[in-house]
Amino acid sequence: MADENNAVDQQLKKIIVLWSVCSVGKSTLACNLARKLAKGTNLKIGLLDFSLITPCLHLFLELEDKESSIEYILKSWQDNYSYRDLLKENAHITKNLPNLLCWTGLTKEPELIDKLGDMQARTIISVLSDLVDILFIDVQSDTLIIPTDVALRAATDVLVIVDQNRNTIENTAKWLNNLHVRNMDIDKFKLIINQYSNKALYTKNKIESNLGLPVLGTIPGVSKVIYDNATVSLIPLLKYGKFDKAIENILLQLHLSKAVKKHRIFFTAPRFGSSR
Repeated sequence: MADENNAVDQQLKKIIVLWSVCSVGKSTLACNLARKLAKGTNLKIGLLDFSLITPCLHLFLELEDKESSIEYILKSWQDNYSYRDLLKENAHITKNLPNLLCWTGLTKEPELIDKLGDMQARTIISVLSDLVDILFIDVQSDTLIIPTDVALRAATDVLVIVDQNRNTIENTAKWLNNLHVRNMDIDKFKLIINQYSNKALYTKNKIESNLGLPVLGTIPGVSKVIYDNATVSLIPLLKYGKFDKAIENILLQLHLSKAVKKHRIFFTAPRFGSSR
């Protein structure tokens, strides 16, 4: 039985990267996917903000007054100190969801990005994927720096978030071509179309043909006004029925919804406490 449970654990381990140009709802979707999965299961869900130039997950999770996880790690890192200890100590536990853990980006000292080398970025992702069952990583396409590349290569699934705006589609196509030239594995890239934009609308078929990626899901039924108001006020969009159903369908397409029903584990919130 122990071997069987371990096999289920390994099957569920996923690193899901949300990648896009800016201002298409990527961070909003990352938070809502993670919230949905954390609320519906006992799995440990991780959120890593690796969009280091313009991080915003700390805003959606109301962590503005907290010290940045990644900033503290980069300032404290030494060869003889465990990244695992630093990451455990600096996980922000989400209010009312003790199994949702967040590591925030560079909010006050962006110059620390110079200290984040390839090895450090790979180690952070590797350790976090061991600490949690499902790790969501928020990265940005138009800052092709080490965190983005390392996250995309480590991912089991990459969700390419786009709206229906022509400029978004054109810019995304350019970055996809850039990744292809650099031998990135595009086979694991899937599209999610966020249908709130009302400018230069492209149809689902036109978006799919322009980007050459299969559509994993769409986010319909939430008007731009409601979407923007909810985003500004940091209210989870999961209370809107069609949005919630779309999030559920995306998790199903990622083979998570069906699997988690078979994987109800007992979880005790870790006693994470910073030594700062």
